[in-house]
Amino acid sequence: MSNVRVRFAPSPTGYLHIGGARTALFNWLFARHHKGIFLLRIEDTDQQRSTPEATQAILDSMQWLGLNWDEGPYFQSDRLSIYKKHAENLVLANKAFYDTDAEGRKAIRFKMSECVTEINDLIHGVISFDTALIEDFVILKADGFPTYNFACIVDDAEMGITHVIRGDDHISNTPKQIALYNAFGFKLPEFAHIPMILGEDGSRLSKRHGATSVTEYRDKGYLPQALVNFLALLGWSPGNDQEIITLTEMIEKFSLKRAVKTSAQFNNTKLDWMNGQYIKSIPVEQLSPYARGFFEKAGVDMTKISVEWLTALVRLYHERFKTFQDLVNQTGFFFVNTIEYDTAAVEKFLKKEGITNLLKEVLAAISQLEAFDTKHLEDALRELTTKLGVGFSKLAQPLRVSITGRSVSAGIFETMELLGKEVSLQRLDHTIKNLCNQ
Repeated sequence: MSNVRVRFAPSPTGYLHIGGARTALFNWLFARHHKGIFLLRIEDTDQQRSTPEATQAILDSMQWLGLNWDEGPYFQSDRLSIYKKHAENLVLANKAFYDTDAEGRKAIRFKMSECVTEINDLIHGVISFDTALIEDFVILKADGFPTYNFACIVDDAEMGITHVIRGDDHISNTPKQIALYNAFGFKLPEFAHIPMILGEDGSRLSKRHGATSVTEYRDKGYLPQALVNFLALLGWSPGNDQEIITLTEMIEKFSLKRAVKTSAQFNNTKLDWMNGQYIKSIPVEQLSPYARGFFEKAGVDMTKISVEWLTALVRLYHERFKTFQDLVNQTGFFFVNTIEYDTAAVEKFLKKEGITNLLKEVLAAISQLEAFDTKHLEDALRELTTKLGVGFSKLAQPLRVSITGRSVSAGIFETMELLGKEVSLQRLDHTIKNLCNQ
């Protein structure tokens, strides 16, 4: 297939929605697979709702995802004279007419003819439309701004768009657009309507399902390559059960023949897993600068945190966190003077008989250590359990809750090494005096 030209044409009335991002990705992959052109067009004719901030958010999201465009961005607000000329040409050809309202303002309305129109949709197959059910419709409003259906086909025709790949919520717009194509004598593009994305409850994806914009996922600490991978598999298959797929593989394998006809379901658990897989595949040294930014956004003073220490922290949790926000949540106890203790963990592991004396023995043992590192901590405490005749687990969990405030963490010895001797002893002392049954 040669001379492929596709476009992504968002309306800048808000952030880039996940559904829009998937549409952009499918167009981008289609263009790259066929060595064609991917064009970005900003449909900003809704002057009341369009904002420069939303436009910038869309551009930033596209760039963050790595969906670079070959042409554009074009702005419909810069093309008003073009739409006016085309609309007036339809009036001259008796295919449209002026419609004057009560205040004397003139809009231009397109004359719909009665017929049955068909398209061979590249995903859904043949779709028929009875245009007798469609009334004459406005193409140019009295304020000089075009309506969506009109501006869309004028732009697509003038920009040489060969394939229109978009959400299936646009199927209802298609008969109006085909009528306009035919009225002008423009060559019809091929259409491919992607089924919508549903939430995990089967309803249309919305805020009640959690984050819905690319910006939100970026700010939660998802990696762009993971989100791209996830979105690609929402409504498309590489032809096997492969779930982690590189961008190069996506481009090579992408075909609308492998697009599914049914709605895709957004699964947050799967996205988290996938993001975790990508995190695990990246060297810790590359993740640390990214992690620093998330800690700073969370309000942590990172000015005194060394690169070496932060890298050690990320390495310790490398297999545990699935997003960078997850990392921040799991490691918050490292960055505060006073930690919050999980009530259930305190009750389960610190309130038992004999725990006070056990922790006193731990405190005495590690206080004597000159080298406060993982190896020496483990050697000292395993020696202590042998001396006391108790299982290591009986010591480990009370110690973990004392040091971290929770019953689950990374390795307790590695954790104590990163916290340092002074902090570790302070937290043990606090636990003994305030949280255990005396």
